[in-house]
Amino acid sequence: MIVRKHLCLLLLVACLATLPWLGLTRFNTKGEPREAVVSLTMLQQGNWVLPTNDGGEIAYKPPFFHWIVAAASLLAGGVNEWTARLPSALAAICLTLWAYVFFARRRDSDTALLASLLFLSSFEVFRAAYACRVDMMLTLGVCGAIFSLAAWAEERGWWRFVLGVLMMSLGALTKGPVAILLPCLVTGVYMLLRGRNFFKTLGWLCLAAVLALVLPALWYAAAYAQGGEAFYSLVWEENVGRFLGKMTYRSHENGLWYYFALLPAGLLPWTLPALWQLWRKRRSIPSPRTWLRLSPETLLSLVALVFVFAFYCVPKSKRSVYLLPVYPFASWLVAVLLREWPRKVRRIMLGVVYSLWVVAFAVVLPLLLNRRSDKDIAEDIRRMRLEKPLVSYIKDSEAGDPMHFFTVNFYLGDIVGNWDNQPEGYLLVGERDAESFIAEHRQWSFKLQYTSPHRSCDTRQPLRLYMFYLR
Repeated sequence: MIVRKHLCLLLLVACLATLPWLGLTRFNTKGEPREAVVSLTMLQQGNWVLPTNDGGEIAYKPPFFHWIVAAASLLAGGVNEWTARLPSALAAICLTLWAYVFFARRRDSDTALLASLLFLSSFEVFRAAYACRVDMMLTLGVCGAIFSLAAWAEERGWWRFVLGVLMMSLGALTKGPVAILLPCLVTGVYMLLRGRNFFKTLGWLCLAAVLALVLPALWYAAAYAQGGEAFYSLVWEENVGRFLGKMTYRSHENGLWYYFALLPAGLLPWTLPALWQLWRKRRSIPSPRTWLRLSPETLLSLVALVFVFAFYCVPKSKRSVYLLPVYPFASWLVAVLLREWPRKVRRIMLGVVYSLWVVAFAVVLPLLLNRRSDKDIAEDIRRMRLEKPLVSYIKDSEAGDPMHFFTVNFYLGDIVGNWDNQPEGYLLVGERDAESFIAEHRQWSFKLQYTSPHRSCDTRQPLRLYMFYLR
């Protein structure tokens, strides 16, 4: 049964734990400014379909996340750290409430409340809620679709089916077709285990998948009309090549067992009490043969955990955030284990954990990470009032990963182009790359104008700014 005061408590805790602190940490890794600059160029170019940035590069992901950032930035007066991270925080808040509603309607509200609080306070989820990355928004799409389609399978109601289709569409507009594949896979297996007819289940889920493709297909068609073969190649590599391990560059390649360590680490600190409870109750843990007799919400959680986890174990490319759709369901299973603990003990533990996370993300991390950001380098360059084009050069990495000065470029408003044998201008280059580059381009004269006070957070080299011209 849903308890209104529980919903209000969850909303209050989730908002206070995230929203006030999103803008305190500067961008200090290449991933966040690479996403934020897409929204920046949407507003600058008036192109909400396929804007270009970093000297002509197109976005690696579909635009739904960037649309939300751009819309929030219109109200805020520009793209900044807070507006760029807002979609991830909102997605985490929405999914926290949605998980509570789903589980509370099927089990007692106290366990559902505990599961939602465990979900948001898990290390990987809390970290993703503070990141300008598409993964938390994708997680909302995938898990929201699973919740909706599972509820439709149990109770019918056309609106649940439509909501599931909509969530898959928005997920696909965030990161691609995986947002349609995973909910259909999980819901299909769950329905079959619940005794549904195979062909009817397959037919309904095929219909849901086709309908969910309509909105993304409209964007893909419009983007292909603008980007042509370059866009097609990027989509193929990101969605098919990444899964099959046939990308043109190495991207977070790890072995089959990588996630078996990452998932327990991402569930911290709740992994430890869960393991303790498992050890205590080891003789009463249901075997796989008895899973079909489990309650529907627990069965769904086990199916989602197993199949989403297994799906992401297949590709060579593995990152901890890929497993985010597992966490609402893993948190429910942990909550079932911990619900026997006294309510007072659980409240104290949750209060301590949330306090530690807020202190870490609102105080400690800004103090530690703001010093390594390239924002101050960008400000130094801005004060120089460059009157000629600014271009950059980065030597290809061993993995072949295409690189740019993402952080500097974002804070300068996407004015950094790429080196293309220009006759004159300013060159931004790493200290280590500068010597070989200048030696290879003797037709140009280079005069050093600026050296950064610290290493770039993108390339791990001090940056040099040269004025150059053809001799």
